Amino acid sequence: MFGGQLAPILATETMKNSLQSGFTLIETLIVAALILVLAGMAIPTFQNTVADARMASTQQELLRIRTAIDYYAFQHQEQLPGFDGQQWSESEFRSQLLLSTDELGASAAPGTPNFPYGPYLTEAIPANPYNSLDSILVLSSSSEFGGPDDSTGWVWFTTTGVFKANTAEETPNGNPIFDL
Repeated sequence: MFGGQLAPILATETMKNSLQSGFTLIETLIVAALILVLAGMAIPTFQNTVADARMASTQQELLRIRTAIDYYAFQHQEQLPGFDGQQWSESEFRSQLLLSTDELGASAAPGTPNFPYGPYLTEAIPANPYNSLDSILVLSSSSEFGGPDDSTGWVWFTTTGVFKANTAEETPNGNPIFDL
């Protein structure tokens, strides 16, 4: 008997409850402002973390390659890798670090008889994390080098035995990556 009269009242109450359970425009704007403030604080921290990770990766790659160079020189009477008896070259540098070698530095596939040394790196020459290049500029004289220019991944100074990352980038502290 009251079914027809109660239906509009119940529908109105349901609509009031659903309207009251939402957020106001002011509440939504306050939440959006807080999210923007938090993002503004987090993004610079994230960027510094990425820069620190790239620098740490470069340091690790340099350590791997420098250790391989030192170990090669130790087993070859202080002769540095990259020299074929007549000239310095990137291909000889790669072969002597990535393959097995004999006492004179000739290289062959790992496990070849009479090539007891190496390999000194178990994987390829790594890419420079700053420019993604794995090429090596081999210099027999430091006067040939005008400075880091990102044209190759690495620079190998054969006269001093110094191996560096060829990049003009800087650490988060402002120091050149080239000086790592």
